[in-house]
Amino acid sequence: MNLRWTIGAVVLAGILALAMFVYMQPGGQQTRQFDSLPWQVEVLDRQHTRVLGITLGETTMADLMGRLPVPEIRMFEDPDGTRSVEAYYVNARIEPFETNLILRPDLDEADLDRIEAGTTSERPMPSGARRYGLDDDTLASLGNVPVVEMSYIPRARWDADLLRRHFGEPAERMQIDSDHAYWLYPDQGVAVLLPDRGRPTMHYTTQERWSRVEQRLQEEGRRRLGEEDHRAETP
Repeated sequence: MNLRWTIGAVVLAGILALAMFVYMQPGGQQTRQFDSLPWQVEVLDRQHTRVLGITLGETTMADLMGRLPVPEIRMFEDPDGTRSVEAYYVNARIEPFETNLILRPDLDEADLDRIEAGTTSERPMPSGARRYGLDDDTLASLGNVPVVEMSYIPRARWDADLLRRHFGEPAERMQIDSDHAYWLYPDQGVAVLLPDRGRPTMHYTTQERWSRVEQRLQEEGRRRLGEEDHRAETP
């Protein structure tokens, strides 16, 4: 009996050692397949795009409870009066990466009017925008609204070569200022903000909303380039 136990223990140890050897080899950890990588974008139709395990146009913030951290949800008003609501997730883990996420729910002007009536605080931002806190009833009502836009900010500093390798060459490059440019992928509804230094930001939206998102990015670019020119001309 003791001999059989000894032989069994030796065989088990050998199997474990072999498994650890394979696991530790270069590429050994790469056998695991991930289906929620930031460059795996699936356009389902004009109203729905799936990326990072989230279906834009369908998934709600309530659907993400337990999967992502509790977000900070705020309303923003730009200097031109444009309003939006954003849910900010800090240190979200979407295998295999850690990221910060910003989700935008699908809201029309009537929804924004109602939300603005439920604000609890107001704070000016350096950009000239204003940020508003929201009451509990408003926060609860937003939980079941589909998300239609998402921004993904990886914790790692991905460079242009890595992004080009995974996303491909962009259909268009849009210069924002001397240090930032957008790489645009309209067929996927993706815009990548690539800085000269620092972390990139990947914006995702549905095909239905792509034109308005692109217009917003263009307006941002003109504003920032204009501010940069103004600073250069100021003695």
